[in-house]
Amino acid sequence: MRDVQTVSRRKKKHSSGCGGCLGKMLSFLIFLSIIIVVGYRIFQSSDLIERLLKTQYPIKYQDYVEECAREFSLEKELVFAIIRTESKFDPYAVSKTGARGLMQIQTETAKDCATTLKLTDFTPDDLFDPRVNIHLGCYYFSRLLHRYNGNVMLAVAAYNGGPGNVEKWLKDKEYTNEHGDLVQIPFLETRNYVARVTQAYEKYRQLYAVSNE
Repeated sequence: MRDVQTVSRRKKKHSSGCGGCLGKMLSFLIFLSIIIVVGYRIFQSSDLIERLLKTQYPIKYQDYVEECAREFSLEKELVFAIIRTESKFDPYAVSKTGARGLMQIQTETAKDCATTLKLTDFTPDDLFDPRVNIHLGCYYFSRLLHRYNGNVMLAVAAYNGGPGNVEKWLKDKEYTNEHGDLVQIPFLETRNYVARVTQAYEKYRQLYAVSNE
């Protein structure tokens, strides 16, 4: 009889122990579910997403950009997009081909622009000065924009691939449609560059729309 009672008590203890484990696990799963739901809702919050996006598409050197954008009739969002794509806002960036500064301007291009703008005592090292670089970059881009009758895509392509190449592509039926519009950019680097600038331009317009009103 004792043996039967002992076995019975052991079974009860074992059963009670499993029930406790299941209860704790159930509580943990409920708690985890709540955390996941709350975290998901926070992540889905438009304010949080906007803040995160603004860290990826920041506004820097705002005074210089706005000043030069007004001077040369450019959209500041487009200027920010070019700077972000070119240098990620690093004023001391230097490319493999020797382009310098925020807007990655070639030395010869910068000298030509500086002469036209009558900037005295200009030196290539001045391209590391954010104000000078943005001034020259905006002027040069406005010149390209004027050259292509306000076509942003062509101006952006020329800023990266050079106006000479863009002129060749526009004359080649392989890269244009029946209206003479450029529909294909043969240079992969330039094609990707135009896509990145376009995407950044759209993001800046979306994220900072309030500041434009």
